[in-house]
Amino acid sequence: MKKNLLFLFVFLLIGMLTLAACSSNGGEEDASTDEGSVDNDSNDSGEDNEQASSDDGENITLTVWFGRGDFIPEDNFETFHEENPNITVETDVIPLEQSVSDFIRNFNAGNAPDIFQTYHENIPALNTQNALYDMTSQYEEWEANDPDSYNKLMPQAFDVTSYDGAIHGLGVHMGPRWHVYRNDLFEEAGLDFPETWDDVIESGIALRDSGLLEDGQYAYAIVAGADNAPNWFQSQFQAMGGEYVDGVPQMDTEAGHYLIDFYQTLKKEELIHPESISWTSGEMRGAFIGENAAMATIGDNIFPVIKEDLSEYGEKWVASTQPHRPGAEDKWRPNASSWPMVVSQDIEHPEAVTKVLQYLIDTETVREVAHRYQPTTNSEVMTEQEYFEAKPWQEELAEPFGEAEMIPSSTVHPQVMSVLLELMQYTITNPDEDPASIAETYQAQLDDLG
Repeated sequence: MKKNLLFLFVFLLIGMLTLAACSSNGGEEDASTDEGSVDNDSNDSGEDNEQASSDDGENITLTVWFGRGDFIPEDNFETFHEENPNITVETDVIPLEQSVSDFIRNFNAGNAPDIFQTYHENIPALNTQNALYDMTSQYEEWEANDPDSYNKLMPQAFDVTSYDGAIHGLGVHMGPRWHVYRNDLFEEAGLDFPETWDDVIESGIALRDSGLLEDGQYAYAIVAGADNAPNWFQSQFQAMGGEYVDGVPQMDTEAGHYLIDFYQTLKKEELIHPESISWTSGEMRGAFIGENAAMATIGDNIFPVIKEDLSEYGEKWVASTQPHRPGAEDKWRPNASSWPMVVSQDIEHPEAVTKVLQYLIDTETVREVAHRYQPTTNSEVMTEQEYFEAKPWQEELAEPFGEAEMIPSSTVHPQVMSVLLELMQYTITNPDEDPASIAETYQAQLDDLG
């Protein structure tokens, strides 16, 4: 019966993920993907590692799937193998968008990886299939035996994989979405940086009418295509004070109405590219990096690309927290996504798996990844002056980063993404329809999922 249920779950989830086009917060990401560049080449870091026997004569091989090649540490487990000669780690890159379906298929066949990387929003659905291992006791031993390294981790590292009282992995990285601005254009137009989303609209209109934007340049860039999950849409909803109930966003509320009206206004005022309805995340980022958009909501991991391709930070662009909804500053909150390393229920060597996770989050290992790519939940790395020099925007944003709230999830997360995607696209293509009416219609669909 279990295998039949899992078999059914695979196909249902594949269909739902395809419909929802899950590519999130992302995520998860270079200028053409959600959270990072996708390296589809297998990377078997343990292939040439000569195994030595452990004290009991057992050699261990662990398989680890990364969701992006950029998440793999620079030394590719070389240090780990030197320190643990009886453990061979074999890695592969399975894109985040297909990690769940590939994992479930392999799990059902008894061939699942020991650790795999996925969007944090997938944890509840995976948990209901009894497919994940509870690492709680291993973490208790870690805290007792090595409190110094354990206490370097932010609470999000453990919270992001927790569900129903169990911890199923480790959130090594987390990435907030900040608001980016072309400060050179704002200064030339004599504009202050927006504090509210109303200010975003007003600034956009002022830039549109200033004569500073040429043909093909727009005030704002969004992701609205069907090939992306609506993670930026959700991120803005949270910044506007949007609430969730059991992981389901409440769109028929003041925050939901405001978000719908905001997107409608972007369209009516011609502040976004007319083809935005089909834009991918890469096209949105490309518009900002290519100087064709003056504002956007972009993940921290793309900032090194902006810094390299557009200008040094502060010359042509700056970043800040996302604005708040007028009159709802107290409901504003910073938010982020994570792409945790999740542990399969079928593991045979939990102590060895714990060592792999400790290696990935170790300060010396994760520092390099955080500097060139995604921020980490290792607080030592995130508060070093060396990190602030590598990512100069981070020092000003350090406090909201530490307070960032993850996008909530539920066991019906794929279906929620599908409804939100349809809501967002309907909103843009029907800019004159009453926002409350739209919200009521789609809230009914969301409520039916429960």
